[in-house]
Amino acid sequence: MAYAPAQLARDQQYEPFLSAPVGEDRHETSVTVLSMLARLGVDPWREASDLAKLPEGAARQRLETLMARFSDVSTSGPDRSRIVPRLLAFLPKQAKSPDSSAGGTPVIALIPPQGSRFYWIIAAVLFFGWIAMLAQGQ
Repeated sequence: MAYAPAQLARDQQYEPFLSAPVGEDRHETSVTVLSMLARLGVDPWREASDLAKLPEGAARQRLETLMARFSDVSTSGPDRSRIVPRLLAFLPKQAKSPDSSAGGTPVIALIPPQGSRFYWIIAAVLFFGWIAMLAQGQ
């Protein structure tokens, strides 16, 4: 089943990346990054945001892995290695944080990514705590 985004208004800074062509499918239809990610069941805007935050090497490896999973457009390893840097060039550059340390190494926030299991665990703990409080009141 194809991915259907919940929100129609998305961050426009990722549009050049998401509209970049990946190749043609077996029906000779041009496939964009947005279409590829949606066909893989991945939220295109979240993935673009995550890729923009990663160091270049990690972003390259992640996008190559996604492209390897995508069978609608056949790309060999050397082709992916050539296409991926071109696609990543469309991502917005992350501005240097004023919170960077003096040595030039950025300060890393210890906030888990949105949608991670950490938030589900916290929600479950709060829910069961709430249930326990209700049970004590009766």
